[in-house]
Amino acid sequence: MAGNLLPLSLAGPALTVASVEDCRALGRSVAEHWLTRTALPLIDTALTMDHAECARSEFLGCLQPLLGAPLGYKVAAVTPPAQRDLGVREPLGAAYLAGMFRMLDGHDAIVSAAYGVRPIVEAKLVVTVRDEGINEALTPAEVAQHIAYVLPSIELGDSLVQPSQKLTGAILTLYNVGARAMLNGPPIAFDAASHADVLRDLVVTTRDGTGKILEVERGTSIMGDPLRAILWIVRDQNARGVRLRAGDRLGLGALSRVRPAPGLIFDTTWEGLQREPVKLTVRFE
Repeated sequence: MAGNLLPLSLAGPALTVASVEDCRALGRSVAEHWLTRTALPLIDTALTMDHAECARSEFLGCLQPLLGAPLGYKVAAVTPPAQRDLGVREPLGAAYLAGMFRMLDGHDAIVSAAYGVRPIVEAKLVVTVRDEGINEALTPAEVAQHIAYVLPSIELGDSLVQPSQKLTGAILTLYNVGARAMLNGPPIAFDAASHADVLRDLVVTTRDGTGKILEVERGTSIMGDPLRAILWIVRDQNARGVRLRAGDRLGLGALSRVRPAPGLIFDTTWEGLQREPVKLTVRFE
């Protein structure tokens, strides 16, 4: 990828986007910074959502020769406080490319603490789509009929911006809401008839290497019911002309969030998905 890909206009110290060509150039720059793990220049907070989505499309297009086509989607900023801080009135969506996924080997992984620009690791609830009938679902109960598996997971997220950057919904959208890699745990078969409350009743406890509890979250922290988050993704992608397919993986929300440092052990225990708790651990070096 070429060197300087930012022929954008300047307003004070922050980059602004004034045209479609500007937003495409910005998208190519985001891809370059994503690949080289370097922080973006400051972005003007006046960036519009339309320009951000234009840039993100270009960004993902640049990554697809390396990471493949989209294999899933995520929802972020699911709480009113998060939306208020970002200046939006609804959650934000993003795409996962196929090469972002990796199955955890033995429920444990060793990862560099410098895997991204400003890494942030999350316990992430993921489900897989059973069939395309999910696109016609109108209620959480209907969407449940089209889920095949639940995958307790750990997302290796990344903030591409500088610490001094003020975040908005558009700027977060610009770099695909921080999606970099997903470590999937064991798939657990989902039966809508017998598991109606499983996702809502889920409890995830995150500890460090000493056993100290860092966070405890329930499934209800995801829009009151994770099935609502699935339905939101369906509607969001359908509105973009995208129909979900069998095998698509959907990231429903963070159930803990920590900035990793060398030596951190990010240990998660998932209770309620099956008879025995599931443990997933990432060790950062």
